[in-house]
Amino acid sequence: MAAVIQSCTNLDEELYDTVTADNFPKTAEEFVSTMGSAYATLGGWAVGDINTYQEISTDEELVPTRGQDWDDGGIWRRVALHSWTFEDDKINGTWDFCFNGITTANRLIFQFETLAADGSVPQATADVYLSELKTLRGFFYWQAVDLFGNVPLTTDFADTTAAPATKSREEVYNFILTDLTTSLPNLTRVVDGSTYSRMTAYGAWFLLAKLYLNADVYVGTPQWQKVVDACDTIINSGKYSLESNYFTNFDIKNSGSKEFIWAIPYDKIFYTGFTLGPSTLHYGSQDTYKLTYQPWNGYCSLQEFYESYTDDDIRKGDAGTLAGKATKRGNFIAGYQYKLDGTLVDDAGGATDPDGTPVNFGNIGDGVDQIKDLGPNCRRQDGVRIGKWEFEIGGTSDMSNDYCVFRYADVLLMKAEALWRLGGHDAEALALVNQIRTRAGVADLTSLDGPLSFDIAAGSVAGGELFNEMGREMVFEHNRRQDLIRWGLYEQQEKWVPTPNNAGDAFNTDPTRQILPIPRTKKAANPNLVQNPGY
Repeated sequence: MAAVIQSCTNLDEELYDTVTADNFPKTAEEFVSTMGSAYATLGGWAVGDINTYQEISTDEELVPTRGQDWDDGGIWRRVALHSWTFEDDKINGTWDFCFNGITTANRLIFQFETLAADGSVPQATADVYLSELKTLRGFFYWQAVDLFGNVPLTTDFADTTAAPATKSREEVYNFILTDLTTSLPNLTRVVDGSTYSRMTAYGAWFLLAKLYLNADVYVGTPQWQKVVDACDTIINSGKYSLESNYFTNFDIKNSGSKEFIWAIPYDKIFYTGFTLGPSTLHYGSQDTYKLTYQPWNGYCSLQEFYESYTDDDIRKGDAGTLAGKATKRGNFIAGYQYKLDGTLVDDAGGATDPDGTPVNFGNIGDGVDQIKDLGPNCRRQDGVRIGKWEFEIGGTSDMSNDYCVFRYADVLLMKAEALWRLGGHDAEALALVNQIRTRAGVADLTSLDGPLSFDIAAGSVAGGELFNEMGREMVFEHNRRQDLIRWGLYEQQEKWVPTPNNAGDAFNTDPTRQILPIPRTKKAANPNLVQNPGY
């Protein structure tokens, strides 16, 4: 005891190693480790507030109010109706996603530039990682300019300006393009485990293609040929190809996909945040997958979108998708649900459903609407559920499936749309779309024209099948809002949103809803922010 007490009085510490600006980071591994905090800000991408406005405001996804469940002050219904306000906390969270990513990237850029300036590391070494960080920052700025239009443009972490002014959408758009094109020469073309989940040159070209695809919306100047050129660079690289099995991209162990240009490596222990299971599955689904938690019975898809798939499309799957029975997996979980022992999942609280308490997602086979209403009386079993990513038997609320942000199939579809819009390239565009359809097991299209997915009875629309195929392939992957806006369809939500029966709920079809308002808390903190029109 005396020896221990005596030793505890000696507070001198011998330092064997320290991390200082002149010795860290030095190696490639240390630079990559340091950049980790910038990539860590992506955690909210899959099912966070970004998903709320990129997906739930569209014809692909809905969160109805089921009695007292999912009311949350009406915020989810406002998203579907495009009647959100600058007070809504999910808009604040969306802004934070964008600017937390931007600020973290700026901090690391400042750190790496300082190391190069004082000679701690060679400039050429720093440039490689600076270009990667600037490309990642470009992704966050793309989301900011896409969702909010006019936003602050801050790049200097040492600048102590507390209230940066709003810049025009065009100015921010041009900044992103310049940053990407000047960064490209330094970005790696290596595609292997060392670059997995990191921004490479192909990620930069993909991001350029997305910016050019939406250029007419952002700045009023179409850039269709530049879309084709950026996509061709990725295609001609030979680095990527379509997987023979569509669902290889969405398995629990999916990191080896040949389609992944850039993915977020979610993990139920080490990198959490992919909470699709609890968000979409019914309470009783706990027994279907032997989950370690009870799901929340929320997110679902909409009837017209689900029915835009033919029954032979492998992406749709079988009605009655089960964990304990041999049925086809699909993007949707529909029909009667079973426990692993083969017995029906029962929902004692769902007695108001047309066929009683057995859980039947979407009321498949009952001849009634899949979703009774938007709220407050949506039935507990209404709506087919999201099954695109594989659920683990015995899984936790955090999933381990990687989430692909940039996927090769999207490259083919972007090129197809750009060719179609250029005119005179319909055959080439059709061939690209049919590559996607062949993998889905459905017959080739003979024309890109056809009825829109949410207005099937309205007759043929120019390019309607191209629009539909982009949705069927990329469903739930954060593309749909942009697609609807680009095609001039975003204000037609009355065609896909169920009747809003809650007092005070109403559709807002004003075109100003194509961009979100500056959140109230951000505007109050920074008076130099200019509120968007319509708010």
